[in-house]
Amino acid sequence: MLGVPMATLPAFDSHRPHVPGGSAVRRRRAALAVSIGFVLALLIWPGVSRSQPVALSGDAGLFDAGPFALERFDDDLVDGPGGRTIALRLRVPQPCAAATPRPLILFSHGLGGSKAGGARWGEHWASHGFVVIHLQHPGSDESLWRTGPGTFDPARLRLGMTPEQAVLRALDVAAVLDWLTGRQARDPRLACLDLARVGMSGHSFGAQTTQIVAGQDRLVWPAAANQPGSATPAAPLRDPRIRAAIAFSPAIRGADEAALAAITLPFMVITGALDDGGALTGVTPAMRRAVYERLPPGNAWLLWFAEGDHMVFNGGVPRAARKAADTHVMRVTAGMSLAFWRAMLQSDTRAAVWLSGDGPRAYLSTGDAFESR
Repeated sequence: MLGVPMATLPAFDSHRPHVPGGSAVRRRRAALAVSIGFVLALLIWPGVSRSQPVALSGDAGLFDAGPFALERFDDDLVDGPGGRTIALRLRVPQPCAAATPRPLILFSHGLGGSKAGGARWGEHWASHGFVVIHLQHPGSDESLWRTGPGTFDPARLRLGMTPEQAVLRALDVAAVLDWLTGRQARDPRLACLDLARVGMSGHSFGAQTTQIVAGQDRLVWPAAANQPGSATPAAPLRDPRIRAAIAFSPAIRGADEAALAAITLPFMVITGALDDGGALTGVTPAMRRAVYERLPPGNAWLLWFAEGDHMVFNGGVPRAARKAADTHVMRVTAGMSLAFWRAMLQSDTRAAVWLSGDGPRAYLSTGDAFESR
């Protein structure tokens, strides 16, 4: 669930459990498509195998910065759920005109994080033509541990890891989408925003926020005094405006894996063999991979890294001690996630077919895996 800056984090236990990356990419074979509509049908119909590799024109461009200049600005949603203010960071491709509508991607930070979280992903997606908005969730953000200049108090992080905060986070997502509907009409900077094509993403606690608004019908927590276990919200928290989702370092536990059956939209899990939660949450890489394994078949994807630890998926900058590993994970994640968004939010057939074939394998290192089910 962590989303705090890497420089402030205490060291996690180095004795991490090994979780195999699984078999190589699962590829379903199919006859060549004779039309764009037929190709799309193959990609979403669980009973049909995937097509043979088809060249994605300029697929290397997926992994590089896109052609769009960005306008980045901050804004606040005042009087949100519970009367709180939700800080926002927006990245908008330029030009932004109503004649060229652009899909929206929301990003939710991890526990103790801020609207600065997920910057690497937001910059990449926006540079390729997506509007990206990063949410900061009061009560589970950096205010938990910033008790003074340059301070870090890990004990305070648990105060924000509650079912109540999880519900508020999901309500934040709905509030931001509601707010954007009115704000777009008053703010020319958002003229290109297409609220009919919305993706949801997040890291750690933000990944669990993503799971909830995507349809997970129970909230799941580790056993601790201030974390009373699983709970069913009083009202459904799924937001039907969300069309696809990417969860960085998600988690699910034990019998509550059945809660994922309610997620029926396209959903990508991004995690790795070193992606644990340390002493703070007790989450293991197996618990993160289990989200993918328990999603309904037909719309589930997994991107797995042998050298993927928890903080690399927060989308910061490569760390000096892990520069080679972080650079690889970040580059591949940026490109693969972009292909997913193109396929799901832009109906880009070339991206969808490229994801379903052998193309992604060229970018994986030993122990990495890209799977679908």
